[in-house]
Amino acid sequence: MRYAEIDELLGGCDLISIHAPLTATTQHLLNADRIANIKPGAVLVLLSPTELVDLDALEVRLDHRDLTVILDHTDELAPERRTSLARYENCVLYPAIACTTQEARHAKRAMLLQNIEGFLAGCPINQVVVHA
Repeated sequence: MRYAEIDELLGGCDLISIHAPLTATTQHLLNADRIANIKPGAVLVLLSPTELVDLDALEVRLDHRDLTVILDHTDELAPERRTSLARYENCVLYPAIACTTQEARHAKRAMLLQNIEGFLAGCPINQVVVHA
């Protein structure tokens, strides 16, 4: 293994899986140039917010039919954008189903109550720490 810059990786990888938070530096991480340089035949899996991708540029690339894209977080897209992306056979819009089960709803409610109780007791749980 060796370190490589993102542009080199995109041009040489068969499978690209993006797992990054949305920040000022990651918004449009996959810009038009990077999307154009993804290796033909590659599969791109985005498990991050869609704001990491220039969606207009992605649609241009999807028109070439030489890239398969699997998008998570599509519930956050405007309905028009979802409809536009859904017309591509080489684009899979993964529905946000992980939190829709009865068990997941109960777990979320319990976590919410634990967070409130912990905060009120001076022992916060599930803190969000932001690094500048």
